[in-house]
Amino acid sequence: MNSTKSLARPLAVALTALVVVSTHTLAREPTEVIAESARARLTVADYEAELAKLPPSSRAEFAASELRLKQYLDNLYIARALAADARAEGLDKDPVLARQIATQVDKLLAQAQVERIEAAAAADFDKAADKYTARVRELYQVNLAKYAVPERVRAAHILVKIKEGNRDAALAKATEIRAKAVAGAEFAQLAREFSDDPTVSRNGGELGFFDAKTMDPAFSSAAFAMTRKGEISAPVLSKFGYHIILFEERRPAGARSFEEVKPELMADQKTKAIADARAEATRRIFSDPTLKVNAELIGRIHNEAAARSDSSKPTAPVKP
Repeated sequence: MNSTKSLARPLAVALTALVVVSTHTLAREPTEVIAESARARLTVADYEAELAKLPPSSRAEFAASELRLKQYLDNLYIARALAADARAEGLDKDPVLARQIATQVDKLLAQAQVERIEAAAAADFDKAADKYTARVRELYQVNLAKYAVPERVRAAHILVKIKEGNRDAALAKATEIRAKAVAGAEFAQLAREFSDDPTVSRNGGELGFFDAKTMDPAFSSAAFAMTRKGEISAPVLSKFGYHIILFEERRPAGARSFEEVKPELMADQKTKAIADARAEATRRIFSDPTLKVNAELIGRIHNEAAARSDSSKPTAPVKP
């Protein structure tokens, strides 16, 4: 097979079946052949083994693209065919290459073992969730200052930008919009109709809770000076233009509740438990009483490499 183009027709037939199967999550036999020739064969099992390298959440999305899937299958078959050619020529018998192949096998097995250790640690954590909940509650209490939040207000706004430097026209428009709001027009509807804030289409001008440092100083000063729910400010000039602010709610300074913080703390503890399990596996490897390290040999390898490196460096010319 000389190029990926030559695979287009045979793989396209198999591809159609694979896309349909993937889309509808129907059963497929691992031994089903996607493409084959006298040189090589590519089966569903081969494809799924490669697909397993991707994160589970992205596997279905990956196969949903017909072009991407075809190219992937093309490359898998090319690799399978080239590997068959290499075996036919005896390349797998080359001592160095054979050792490299064995090393790659070791790396795959090592990664699989790490994943098994991590999965076991995650499962153990989930089983002991009550114990860790008590632990994170202690951490929350000890570090309460870490979860302090300043005074916040919740507000909505309508922005009128100053266009072509015409501040008077922008102020007049903002004053007119405010009059409509004070007269009882729905603020969110006015925002969608008149606001120049690019986010207005999805939030109707709603800003949620924010602290004084989050917003433009002029905007924050006006918003935090308001006290009555439903109060509508006079036009406020900021670096963005004129704002009409609708005051909705105030929350005093305090601390995030334990229930707010708990998911973050539990996630941190789970990550730590998994990291500890990996570290323990490594510790057991190096604390094996049968382990012997040939430090003298390592030193010789280093010295020989250093000598070769030094000899390859250009020498400075001798000054007369």
